[in-house]
Amino acid sequence: MRDIIFAATLHIVGFILLILLCLGLSFLSYRAYEFFAPRYVAVDAKVFKESVQYNEGMIRDLSELQRQYVQADEAGKAALRPIIRHRFEVYDENRLPADLAAFYDSIK
Repeated sequence: MRDIIFAATLHIVGFILLILLCLGLSFLSYRAYEFFAPRYVAVDAKVFKESVQYNEGMIRDLSELQRQYVQADEAGKAALRPIIRHRFEVYDENRLPADLAAFYDSIK
């Protein structure tokens, strides 16, 4: 009888320890994600901003905004100016072609 109670107690304690181990590993997994996730996102953002597609797309969009600004009347230019400033502010000025850099300097 004692052996049966002892074996049952060992099984219960083992099961509880297994549950605690699973909960502990889940908690550690959450903490690891909390620590590493911002770093992964930062690297992804940097890689994205360095990509050829992003840079070519931004140059194309900024050139299109420049074209719209040049063709607009005074009211249109006044409406486009804050939009253009915002779009230029989010892009690295060192990567701008000379004509877009001069255009941005003229509307700052």
